[in-house]
Formats: sequence, structure tokens, C-alpha cells
Amino acid sequence: MVQGCQAKRKTYRRGLREATVGLMPREALALLPAADGKTRWTALLLALCAILMSWSGAATLTDRFESARHCLLRWYPGRRRPGGTYEGFIAALRRRGARLVRRIGEHYRTHVRQLAQSRGCWRVDGWLAFGVDSTKIDAPMTAANEKRLGCASKARSWPQMVLTCVFHVGSGLPWSFLRGHARSSERRHLCGLLGTLPPHALLLADAGFVGYDFWRRITGSGRSFLIRVGSNVRLIESLGVAVRTCGDGIVWVWPADQQKKRCRPLVLRLITLTDQRNRTMYLLTNVLESERLDDATAARLYAMRWGVEVTFRALKQTLGRRKLLSDSPRNARAELSWAMIGLWTLLLVKARRCPSLSGGQGVAAVLRVLRRAMAHACNDVWRALSGVKPDACLRSRPKKARHWPHKKRPKPPGKPKARNATDAELDLAKELEAMDVAA
Repeated sequence: MVQGCQAKRKTYRRGLREATVGLMPREALALLPAADGKTRWTALLLALCAILMSWSGAATLTDRFESARHCLLRWYPGRRRPGGTYEGFIAALRRRGARLVRRIGEHYRTHVRQLAQSRGCWRVDGWLAFGVDSTKIDAPMTAANEKRLGCASKARSWPQMVLTCVFHVGSGLPWSFLRGHARSSERRHLCGLLGTLPPHALLLADAGFVGYDFWRRITGSGRSFLIRVGSNVRLIESLGVAVRTCGDGIVWVWPADQQKKRCRPLVLRLITLTDQRNRTMYLLTNVLESERLDDATAARLYAMRWGVEVTFRALKQTLGRRKLLSDSPRNARAELSWAMIGLWTLLLVKARRCPSLSGGQGVAAVLRVLRRAMAHACNDVWRALSGVKPDACLRSRPKKARHWPHKKRPKPPGKPKARNATDAELDLAKELEAMDVAA
């Protein structure tokens, strides 16, 4: 009986280790220390401990660290023990964590591509679509956090960090992310993440990602965008330059300061849609040919952008990382980065072992299995994961809270402000076009 229980524990431990370590870039993350043998936290152990801490449901960072470290000791009983204090671990993570996050992120993008291609969802309606959005994560109200991270909400709010995430629409998996202080620009974050996107990708974003310079940078990178716009956008009609055919919806973006710099106007297409609630929605894209991106396809693709909100819900609600625990800005940055890496790992495990679950289905159930594995329960990880099934319950009423006092109800974006081009703008546009032809 004892031997059978030990065998089950060994299977459970091995299953959890295979599920986690199997996703790591083993050639880039060393398990053994360098030749001097003094390193207690090697690259692989450091990354694994940070990921296991992100899965832990303990209330304090010290408890999360102890449960993650005990799990590592069971995984690698024959090697030198890693450091036994959270202070030493977080110091090592601050020194080397940014480089590890980059390496793991590059490797995880390879996993996402392989999974999506094997399941035929790498492209959606012929487009390599990626959604993007930002969210804010609270941090403890310490003097250091208030000074370095800042507060961007109402007065006397918590210190916060901005997290911008790009996710692959077809698979619903994260693709890349970037975090910053409370007043960070989500557009600047996305510009920093453009290099992670494949060529000819299509970006789906909400009304916060607007601006001439921002759109010009995306277009110059060879990628496309489909962005919802509102009354904060100024458009010009009937300019008639820099485009061969002035079809339906062709508009120009040309701010006055860019005209003074003699910059070229940006040619875009405005798509007007009506949603299920009979509300008008305006989408702007640099794909000018309606044959490549018709209105129906644009509506379907933009609706799939909602998947990034499911990712944020999994981070804040399922993992319980709505508020960080680190009272130091440097530690808070590391905690948020590895919370996203932990969520990414969790979603990859779910996608590989539970292919019947789509989108945000079953994230809590898979996390429950992994947490039980960290506590070395006597069950089989693979069997437990295979038992996670999608919710087939037929509800008679919507899952809507009767009272939700903190629910945000922002006003929908209005209609973009469009006007006809002035004579001076027509003359300048023709002059610049003639210079381009002569060149």
C-alpha cells in the first residue's frame, strides 16, 4: 500500500515537472551551476520557482516562495539546494529576471506558432490577427511605490502599473507583453512590441490606440491594423492624393503639425458597422482594398479582440493577481512580469493537454490541478488534466450579477469628425505628390 502511494506521488511529481520544464528553452536555461559551483539559483531553477510562485494561492510572498522551493527540492533531490530565503531569491530574480523573461517569451512564441499551425488556427479568415489591449494592476501603497510607479486613477488611489498584452487571436494564447509605470503610454508599449509580431500581421485594437505617428509607424513596419475610432479622431475627405482609386470609405489623416513639417498624408479606410445592439461602430484600417478585408470579415475579426480581456480576467481573477504584494518598485516589476509568464505557462499547458478547451474555458480547473500537484497530492497529472472538460451547462438566464457597484460603464466612442480638404491642403498634397513622382 505504501509503495503504491509512493509510486502515485512519483507519477504526480514527474507529471508536473514534465508539464512545466517541457515548455522551457532547456538549451538557454542552465540547470547546473557554472564551473565555480557557487551559484545557488541557476537560470532554470530561478525561472521555475518564479512560475510556481505565480501559480500559488498563498496569501504572502514568503509562503508562495516556500511552497515553490519545496516543489523544486522534490523535482531535483540530487543537486545542490537553492537558496532558502525569499530575499536572496528575489535579489537574484531582479538581477537576471529581465533576460530570462525575454528568452522564455521568445521560446513560448514558438510554442504558440506550432500549436496554432497544427490545429489550423494560425490564420483567421486569411489574416494573421493579433489583439492588443492594456490593463492596470494595483501595487501596495508604500512611499517607494507611490514615487516610482505613480498613481494614474482618482486621488488617493493605489500605486499602479500598466500591462500591455498582445495575444494571438486564432489560438487565444498570449504572444508578448510589456509593463510600465502608472502613466505609461499603451501606444508606446505596442510600438515596443511590434518587433515580436510576424511580418504582415493584422493588429486589432480599441479606441485608445490612435494617432498619426502611431499609425504611420505600424504601416511603415509592413503590418496592418484594424482599430476602433471615435470622436477624438479627425479625418479628411476628398483629398484625392496618394491613392489610385478613391473608393467608398477612403479617408486621410493629416494633422496640421504634420502639414507644417511637409509630411505625407496617411491614407486609410473607414468601415462603418452596426452591432447586435443597433449601435454604430467605426473601424479604421490601412487595408484600402475591400476585396482583401470586407466589412463582414472586419466585424468578425474585431469581435475576436475580446479574447485579450479573457486573458486579463485569468490574470486578475483566476490567478488572483489583481493586486501585487511587493512593497518595492523593483520587486513589483519582477512580480508582475513573472505573473504573466506563469499565466502564459498555464495557458500553454491547457492548450497542449486539454485541446477540447477553447479560449478562457477551464483555466481555473487546470490551475486547480497544478496547485494540487504542487501540494504533492496522490493523483496522476495527465489523467487529472484529461478530465477537465468544457462547461456544457445550459443556462436559463445570463451570468450577470444582480448588483455590481464598481462596474464601469464608459460612453461608447462617437463618430469620427470628418471634413473636406481645404484649398491649401489640396495644393500642398499635390505638390508633395509631384515631388514623390519626380523622385
